[in-house]
Amino acid sequence: MKLGYLSTLKSVGTFSTKIAIVAAASIGGASLVSSSVFAALTASATNTTATAVSSGYMSLTQTPGGASGGFSTAITAMAPLDSVVRLVTLTNSSTLNAASMTVAVSDATPTVLTTNGTTGLQTTIQQCTVAYTAVTYACSGTETTVRAASSLLSLATPQAMTLIPASLLAGGVTYLKITISLPDSTDNTLNGVIPAGIQNKSAALTWTIAATQRTATTTNS
Repeated sequence: MKLGYLSTLKSVGTFSTKIAIVAAASIGGASLVSSSVFAALTASATNTTATAVSSGYMSLTQTPGGASGGFSTAITAMAPLDSVVRLVTLTNSSTLNAASMTVAVSDATPTVLTTNGTTGLQTTIQQCTVAYTAVTYACSGTETTVRAASSLLSLATPQAMTLIPASLLAGGVTYLKITISLPDSTDNTLNGVIPAGIQNKSAALTWTIAATQRTATTTNS
């Protein structure tokens, strides 16, 4: 009985060893197969000199022109049919050309001067190819009207200016003459009581001139 039992154990042990050997061989074979599946030759190429890329920018500055104080100088005691002229110089210090420029005017203290398109303030904008003279504000070059006479009310939203093309280029300079006028109007002050018209009104104007970048391009190089 003991000999038979030992013989059975030996047989079982030998069988288990065979299974272990077969399993190990299977795993090893799978490993070899996996290695051969993922093995591959590759090649790559890079540029030896880095590609330099930079983005352009838009920059527009505004300064008074000639003897004018520009937009920063107050205009006081205007009467109907009065006009006041201001000179402004715009410098496009961008690296990109501009496609167009617009002008808009906002009023921090709205009154009929800017809310009435008929009796309120009006403006005309002209451009000279060279700087206006300091005293007479005359244009010794070519002068064009870039924004026809219109009310400040109409400039509550940005409006296009038809500028000389050269002034839209990067580094271009725009010389503007802005005429601000008060239309003819009739008011009667009775017994010292100022009527609710254009008299004794004020405005706090902010002029915003904006440039839009040139049209996007595709370059083959």
